[in-house]
Amino acid sequence: MDNQNKLKLLNKLIEKSDTVKEKHHNNPEFKSWKNLVERTLISIYGNGSIQIGHFYNLKFFSSRISFDNRQDYEKKIADKNAFDASFKILMTAIHEYIEELKESINTSEENLEKQTTSDVSKVFISHSTKDSQFVTEIVDLLETIGLDSTQIFCTSVDGYGITIGDDFLNAIKSELSDNSLVFFILSDQFMNSPVCLCEMGATWVLSKEHIPILIPPFDYDDIKGVIPLTQGLKINESLKLNLLKEKVEQLFGIPSKLSQTTWERKRDRFITNIESLLL
Repeated sequence: MDNQNKLKLLNKLIEKSDTVKEKHHNNPEFKSWKNLVERTLISIYGNGSIQIGHFYNLKFFSSRISFDNRQDYEKKIADKNAFDASFKILMTAIHEYIEELKESINTSEENLEKQTTSDVSKVFISHSTKDSQFVTEIVDLLETIGLDSTQIFCTSVDGYGITIGDDFLNAIKSELSDNSLVFFILSDQFMNSPVCLCEMGATWVLSKEHIPILIPPFDYDDIKGVIPLTQGLKINESLKLNLLKEKVEQLFGIPSKLSQTTWERKRDRFITNIESLLL
């Protein structure tokens, strides 16, 4: 049972308690409520829990409290006071359980938000300039998913990289940080470029997330053992592109605005363009 359902059950006890006017064993409403409390605490915390143990230790279960008419007046009043005090203790405990669950839920939501809405703020595309046509298609696909141009950095596409007059190395260094998602566009051209290999080493150390994207005929076996390829994909794999879309949406907190049909149409157009470049 999740914490939200536990919270609903405990709040139900509070609501039901308002209907109990006479708090003693002879009142059917009280008996029903007390039994509901017992079942609820066992359901939430377990039969051997501290919470149910505290419940059983209350005066509700004391054999001396009967409110029998044969009791003398003072004894009856004393027992009634003890009974009322036990009821207040139980209500206080239920409220405390509710507050503990609320705190736990808030903490869980905060942790979930940290997991699903990360501090990744930019895509850094590490590639060979000889693969710039492929990179242009990738940039268009990222914008289709929901990123804007300020969130994408690559050196070979105008408007997404280094402006005129900027120092090349300093510009790349400033873009590389632990809030970057790096796409390695891996190809024979990339692997034969000392500059690309140095850049790959730097981004691997400095960036937060990495996704290798392979350009055929470059294959997984060509890079096996060099970098992990658990999240890697070939640039023309339709199912892997679906996963890439989900990953980008998750890391950047982008709500999916495309219908499945629209996304598949744009994805397939991307693959068609890529395969024409592979010819």
